[in-house]
Amino acid sequence: MKAKGIAGGLLLVLYLLWLTATAPARLLVPMLPPGVQVGSLSGSVWRGAAQPVYWHGERLERLAWSLTLAGWQVSLSDPRGMEGQAGLWGLRDLRLQEGRLTAPASLLSRWLMSTMPVSAEGEVTFSLAEAHFSEGRCRQITAGGAQWRQARLHSPVGSLELAQVNGTFRCTADGAVALTLRQDSHQLSLSGQGTLSPDGRYLFRGTLQPRQGMPPLLALLVTRPASKNEPGRTPWQIQGKWLPQEQK
Repeated sequence: MKAKGIAGGLLLVLYLLWLTATAPARLLVPMLPPGVQVGSLSGSVWRGAAQPVYWHGERLERLAWSLTLAGWQVSLSDPRGMEGQAGLWGLRDLRLQEGRLTAPASLLSRWLMSTMPVSAEGEVTFSLAEAHFSEGRCRQITAGGAQWRQARLHSPVGSLELAQVNGTFRCTADGAVALTLRQDSHQLSLSGQGTLSPDGRYLFRGTLQPRQGMPPLLALLVTRPASKNEPGRTPWQIQGKWLPQEQK
């Protein structure tokens, strides 16, 4: 009887695994986090793909996944140059491991500075060793960082060549994602902190210090808006809300 019970249990486990492996990918739709929508789905719960994917109104061309004993292995790709991968566990209570996202700075600048006559060049990489998000809020980030390589900014009054911009991520007490940035080039020294709150609002506060290589008119505009609070340094702030596409 005991042997029959063990055999029956093994058969049940195998049957459940088979159901998981063959269950259609559309069964995942009710479990998607808020703000995420998908177009067509292919494959199964075990291994599949969605294209396109909409996150708070922004379109990503393709997201693929596979389910392993360690959780979900997810990768995304977009013809505009965005690529990423991460290990995930859970959906609404999300834990992330070894996450990495690379995107052109030009794409990110259009999202975050769409109302400003500024364009960006270079490649931005975000990385998170571990992170925990729940109820749309940031709970914990371990070893999170950002790098902007070959960084340049262009405006109607001049261009800036930046050194590599480095940043670190953390969670704030109210569930926002905070990013501390620093860079120092022959044209500009910049430092400060930005936050992205659960409702999509972003705010960056920092200080700027023009260097000798900065175009004169651009240096005048940079130092004019506010009085200097340190020798040679000028406060700077940018804020707004990352609205879904249909609300812009």
